[in-house]
Amino acid sequence: MALISYFQQFLLAILLATSYCHVESYTFEPPGRDPVSIDKIRSSEQSAVLTTENFDDLTAEKLVFIKFYAPYCPHCNNMAMAWNELAEYYEKTGKTDVLIGSVDCTDSPHGKNLCIQFKITGLPTLLYGHTGSGGVYLEEYGGEKTFEDLKSFALKELVPKCLPVSLDACTPEERQEMESYIAMSYTQLNEIIQILEKQMIELKESFKAKFMELQKDHDRMLIEKELKLTRSKETIKMIKGVRESLIRDHQKTEL
Repeated sequence: MALISYFQQFLLAILLATSYCHVESYTFEPPGRDPVSIDKIRSSEQSAVLTTENFDDLTAEKLVFIKFYAPYCPHCNNMAMAWNELAEYYEKTGKTDVLIGSVDCTDSPHGKNLCIQFKITGLPTLLYGHTGSGGVYLEEYGGEKTFEDLKSFALKELVPKCLPVSLDACTPEERQEMESYIAMSYTQLNEIIQILEKQMIELKESFKAKFMELQKDHDRMLIEKELKLTRSKETIKMIKGVRESLIRDHQKTEL
């Protein structure tokens, strides 16, 4: 009985000691990666939380500015406040044609699959533009990540542009060209793309060849310049030597 009593007292002491600990904060993960911290960061997002389930519905017919992030990413957390301010700014302005969103690339599969779909390789990554046509109109933002910089950029770039889904934003010339492409078949469009891509490759190769020719001319002229400079320096040295000899000879004659 004494042994059992001692064991019971030992268990009671452990239970009393752990009762003073905050159970939610206990974790085997490093700071910032524990479940509690991650949940706090996720819940603090003021922008629209985008997942594979709601992405198409929330971004349909809208211009978007999307942050792809990870809750434990230091650079992501450094810009979190500025991003929340941007989301709040657009919410207050009531601009329903612009969506400020965020995708958690660690939220599998809901956010992770979106990050794979848009080929996100670094965090944070900010994409802006229109999500239609498979994301071909989305571009990566590379500017500063302060609220003022983000707001200035968004006000300038997140405006209607001539796209297949927004023909009203086209000039008459742009609309005519766009409608001519819309009337084509998939095969015809693919052929035009291949022709243009071939032209781009040829243009790059032509530029490279001309650049190499110019580089050779530059190298030749550089060598010629150095040779002429060397010859000029040697000639000047020779003339100065002769001049000094004349001066000495003149001084001897005067003596």
